[in-house]
This record gives sequence, C-alpha cells and structure tokens, in this order.
Amino acid sequence: MFARSTFIRLLSTTGRSLAEAEKKVSKEALMTLRKRTGYSYVNCRKALVKFGENDMDNAVKWLKEAAAKEGWAKAAKLGTRVTSNGLVSVATDKSSAAVVELSCETDFVARSGAFKDLLTNISTSALTKAKSQSSSSSSKLQEFSFELGDLTDKDGKNMREVLSLAIGKLGENMAVKRVKAYQAPKGTTLFGASHPKDGTDEVPMGRFISLVALNQPTPGTISSQQLAGQICQHIIGMSPETLGEATETVKSQDGMSSQEGHDPDADPVVVTNIDDSETALLRQAFMLNPSQSVHEYLKSHNANVLDFVRVELGSEQ
Repeated sequence: MFARSTFIRLLSTTGRSLAEAEKKVSKEALMTLRKRTGYSYVNCRKALVKFGENDMDNAVKWLKEAAAKEGWAKAAKLGTRVTSNGLVSVATDKSSAAVVELSCETDFVARSGAFKDLLTNISTSALTKAKSQSSSSSSKLQEFSFELGDLTDKDGKNMREVLSLAIGKLGENMAVKRVKAYQAPKGTTLFGASHPKDGTDEVPMGRFISLVALNQPTPGTISSQQLAGQICQHIIGMSPETLGEATETVKSQDGMSSQEGHDPDADPVVVTNIDDSETALLRQAFMLNPSQSVHEYLKSHNANVLDFVRVELGSEQ
C-alpha cells in the first residue's frame, strides 16, 4: 500500500513539475534557443520543458535529433555541395522592397515550381520585414541586410527551418546568398523587374533584377509602372554603375556654330553626343531610343529616378 501511494504521489509530483517547468520557460531562454538553432518556438519550448533552461546543450542536441526526422539531416549532408545556379527576386510595395538571391545546384531545380515557391515565400517574408523599417528622409535608397533566421513565414515558421525542409524534400543543396531590404527616398515609389522574366507579377525573378526609385509628380503619356519597367530593363541590359548627373544632348545648327555663316534662325538639329562607354545611368543612351539620354527620356515623361539597384546571380555586390 505504501509503495503504491508513494508511486501515485511521485506521478502527481512529476506532472506538477512538468507543468511548472513549462510555465517557467522564460521568453529570453526561448529566444536564445531559437536564435541558436533556427527551430520553431513550439519545438524550442518542448526542448526547454524537457531539459530546463540551464541545459541548453542537451536541448540543442534533442532538437537536432528530432529535426533529423523531418529532413534536417539530409540538408546537413548536402550542405557542402556547390550551388552555382538559382534565381534572384525583387518584391516591392510602394516605398519598400526586398531582394533575395537563392542558389541551388542545378538549373533543373531552379526552374521548378517548388524552388520558385520557396523563393517567393522568402521574398514576401523579407518584404514584410522591410515594411517595418523606418522610412528614409535621404535622397538615396536606404539598405538593410537580414539573416534568414530573422524571417518567418505567414504561419510563424522560421525561414531557416523552411529552407532546410525544402532541401530535404528536393534532395539538392540550396543557399540564400543575400536578403536585402530597401526603403525609398522621400517622394518616390519603388519598382522592380527581372530578366529573363520569371516568377509572378508580385515577385519577379530571374538571373538579373533591377530596382528603381521613381518620382513622377505629374502623369506622362505612359504610366509610372510602364516607365519604370522600361528603365529597369535598361539598367539590366546596360549595367550602369552610378546614377550620375543629368546632361542634355548638344543642339546646334547642323552640328556647326552660327559663326560659320549658317542662318541663326534655322531650326536646331539634335546632335547625339553620348559615349557608348558611359557608366552613369542618367547620361547613358536610352536603350529604346539611343538618340536620347536616359535623363532626357525621363524628363519627357515628367519623371525622375533618384536611385537604383542592379543584381546579377552570383555577383558579389
């Protein structure tokens, strides 16, 4: 009888201890374990309840063993393989934007729906976080860098966990090479484009992406969206390195001065004087109309570009 009652008391005590331990899991310990492992809050809480806050090493070990059943082990095994393929995405929402580069081993996987869904998931999560950043009063884009572990999907799952599970599912190593967020200069709207065009309307993706901060105070003959798309494609194709300062093409009488005997009242002739090696965006010959500079084309549509970003898959910048 004594042994039986003692056993019942022990069970009762154990049950209370577990309940108390669960209640005593601090927010600080939970955040520490999650940051250390990248696993979900739910699993981190289970580990802390099981081992206590003072035994983080065993909590981490237990989480890794549990996660291995869901594909983490396979992700670790594939982690040393070279990832030379992939896509870059750009997601925008008015004054906020996110640029994500996701690489993989083969072009076959990069073209798969699962890969694009994963990149879309990461991109929209990064954009959500970008929108929480303070707005910029600068005349230039304000850039932020995020770690993958800083992001969560719409269900609250950490993006490191989402990536590892995707690696296990697809059976190919993948890596997030960059997660950048941007806030637009005051008075501008952000637009993005990709080449080759892939992804979705909300999240364009390709081997190249560009992002522009466009200001169009009054409507032109084409919409801001269309105009920005043209400038984005120019940036991708012509690879400008800086914004540069605006210049106008030279206007003269048949290319000669009036001092040479030409009628000063004759209509001026536009003389294109644009260097093909120009690396400043505003001074480059506009790709769709090389007789105009980019600045002149923007001016003809009552628009200005204050800043831009160009990213190529695998580039260091």
